[in-house]
Amino acid sequence: MINDRNQICFRLKQARLEAKLKQETVARYLQIPTSAVSSFESGHRKLDAVELYMLSKLYKKPMEWFFNEKSDYMFISTRQQGVEMDDPLINECLNLLKNAPKHLQKSAAYGVIGFLSER
Repeated sequence: MINDRNQICFRLKQARLEAKLKQETVARYLQIPTSAVSSFESGHRKLDAVELYMLSKLYKKPMEWFFNEKSDYMFISTRQQGVEMDDPLINECLNLLKNAPKHLQKSAAYGVIGFLSER
C-alpha cells in the first residue's frame, strides 16, 4: 500500500481517462465544481471517503486500486478491454514501463494514456 498523494492523484486521473470521461462529467456526477475535480487530480484538494467511493463506482474500479502500487489491476483492465496480452510487443512495452525508474514511470504512463485516449 502507498501513502503518496501524488500516486493517488495520478490514479484518479488515470481512472477518469480510462473511463473516457471529462472532468465536467465527473463534476456533475459528484455535484461539485469542475475546478474541484481538477484540484483533487492535481493534489490541491483532498478527496473525502464518500467521493472516492462514488468515483470507484463511476470508474468501475475497486477502491483498493487507487492505493495499490502493483499494476495487477492494469492487466485485468486491459484484458477486459480486449487487448491481446500474448502480443510480445505489448508485453515488452509493459515490462519497460514497469522496470523504468520510478520518476519516469508517471511521465511515460501519462504519455501512453494521452496517446491512447486520442485514438
